[in-house]
Amino acid sequence: MRVDLGTEPIRRVTGLYIGRIGDVIVATPFLRALRARFPKARLRLVVGGRAAGVLPLLPFVDETAVLDKPLRVGSHLKLAWTMLREPCDLLVDLNSSFSKTSTGLARAARARLRLSFDKGRGPAVFNRIIPAPGEREHMSERFARLAEALGAPYGPDLELKVPPADDARAEALLAGVPGWSGGAFKILIHPGNITRPPAFWPAERLTELCARLQKDPTLRLFFLAGPGERDTVSRIAAGLPAPAPLLPAAPLSVVGGMVRRMNLLAGSLTSTTHLAAALGVPTFSFYEGYTQTVWRPRGARHGGTVSDSWSGVGSTTVDEAYAALKDHLGRLSPWV
Repeated sequence: MRVDLGTEPIRRVTGLYIGRIGDVIVATPFLRALRARFPKARLRLVVGGRAAGVLPLLPFVDETAVLDKPLRVGSHLKLAWTMLREPCDLLVDLNSSFSKTSTGLARAARARLRLSFDKGRGPAVFNRIIPAPGEREHMSERFARLAEALGAPYGPDLELKVPPADDARAEALLAGVPGWSGGAFKILIHPGNITRPPAFWPAERLTELCARLQKDPTLRLFFLAGPGERDTVSRIAAGLPAPAPLLPAAPLSVVGGMVRRMNLLAGSLTSTTHLAAALGVPTFSFYEGYTQTVWRPRGARHGGTVSDSWSGVGSTTVDEAYAALKDHLGRLSPWV
């Protein structure tokens, strides 16, 4: 569905996405399409505070702005004033569900063209609407339709770029990680917040899976812990037959530099899964029906198990995960 953009030139474009880090990463194919469609326009992206860490990795935008925590009223007013002072020609709301915040920001932007999915609420704010996403529509397909509405070329591959200084810091940090040197196949394990079932695979099963992988001398395991996960992940890594090292804590852009040097990222589906996919690293995740249908990275380099539940990964056994992972490792030679 193509929308009418009129005949006036589009010199400034604003994208809104009030989501988490993984949400913004999944939107990178659309941002790339937006840049290709309007190569001479100045492209601004406004995100929520939970996604601020990914901004240095985005290669397609000219400027960024962050909507701070709700109680920081002064920050909100500053952002609204900036958008009022610097109106754009085209505003695109990337949120596929209703957001009071993004609707308010869209109103403040005073854009001539305001494009959004049909959310059934706030229609007066947007003057270009495309049909609402279906429950089982993959995120890539949602953004493909948004790009089609603008006549923008779209491809599904996620894409990020690590800044050179952060990449150099990542390399220096990895040099100090035990077992990093050598030619083994490097698997980075990110369990995710496994204290929050049912979306995360249980710690005891992940520990058993990693112990089986360690029996293969060509593989070497490393662990990654996100905010609030370090103690739990440390216990898993230390409980293996051969204790595996944790990567040092660092800003997300530096973590990206470490992740991109791995041969595979494995674990529960998190923003790190999308980070790895966007940096060209193969992935293996434990999917429930919902995440398999809507969020799984596209392409043969991204494997995983799929539980028989729409909302939970608990049915996936260690035997199933090990067989699927070994099969996936056997297919990865074109990409590693």
